[in-house]
Amino acid sequence: MKTLLIPVDFTSASENAVNFAAEWSRDYKYERIILLKTFYSSMYENMILSADFSNLNQEFLNKIRETEKQKLNVLCRLLDELTGEKIKIQTAITELPLVRSIIQMVESEQPQMILLGSDQLNYSNETFISGKIISIAKASPVRLLIVPSNYRYKPLRTVLVPCDFNAMKNLYKIDSLRASAKWDNVKLIVLNVDVAQRHLNPDEKFKQAENNLHNYLKNFTHEIYYVADKNVIEGILNFNKLNEVELMIALPGEYSFLNSLTHKSVSEGLYRNTKVPVMILK
Repeated sequence: MKTLLIPVDFTSASENAVNFAAEWSRDYKYERIILLKTFYSSMYENMILSADFSNLNQEFLNKIRETEKQKLNVLCRLLDELTGEKIKIQTAITELPLVRSIIQMVESEQPQMILLGSDQLNYSNETFISGKIISIAKASPVRLLIVPSNYRYKPLRTVLVPCDFNAMKNLYKIDSLRASAKWDNVKLIVLNVDVAQRHLNPDEKFKQAENNLHNYLKNFTHEIYYVADKNVIEGILNFNKLNEVELMIALPGEYSFLNSLTHKSVSEGLYRNTKVPVMILK
C-alpha cells in the first residue's frame, strides 16, 4: 500500500503540510496517509513549563494529551474530507522522541515518503518539527518532502536538480519517481555549480561527464545549467530565485549539497531559505 507519513505538531506549518499532502497524494496515487503525533516531553521541557522547575503533575499532562488527541482527530477528519474515499487516513500516537518515532513507523508501516512542514521563515519561533528536520533527514531511510509553511500546492512542471558531477552515480534514484505518470510532463533543470567555469571551454573529461549525465536522465526531459558561485548553497538559491520551479530535488551522497547542508547552521541551510518544497532522495 503506497503510504505517506506526516509528523504533525498542530502549528501553521504542520497544517499547511497536511493541506499540501491532500493534493500531492491524489496526484501521485497514494493509498494511505498516516498522521504521526509524539507526546514525548523531555525533563527540560517540563521544567520550562513548570513554575517551580519541577515535573508537571500527571493529571495536567493527561489533559494536554487529551486535547492534542482531539486536535489529531480533527486533522484526520479534515484530511479525509480533502482526499476522498480512495485514500485511507490513519493516526499514530507515540511517547517516543520524534526521530525515533519516525524510524519506528518507517520500519512498521513502510511509507514511501515522509512529508514535513517547515517554518523556515520564522527564525525566532521555529516549530518543534522544523527544528528536527536535519536530524530526520540524516536518519530517515526513505525520501523526504519538506514543504515551506507559506507554499501552496502546484502541479509539477519544472523541477530543479542541483548536481555535482562527482555525485552522478546517485541520479539513478530519480528513476523511482517515474512510477507515477505525472512525471511524464515534468522537465528537470539540472544545475551544476561550476566555480572554475569549465563549461565555457570544456575538455574531453568534462564533455564525457555531460554525456554521462544525459544518459542517466534519458528517461526525463531535461536541460543542464551552470552557475559559478563559490558558495554552493548560495549559487543554488540564487538560481532558484531567478527561475520558476515547483520542486527542488536533493541527491544523497558525499558530494551532494545535502552533505554540505548538514555541516552548516540550520539558518544557512537550503531548506530554510528556498521558497519551494525540497525532496530529499534516499
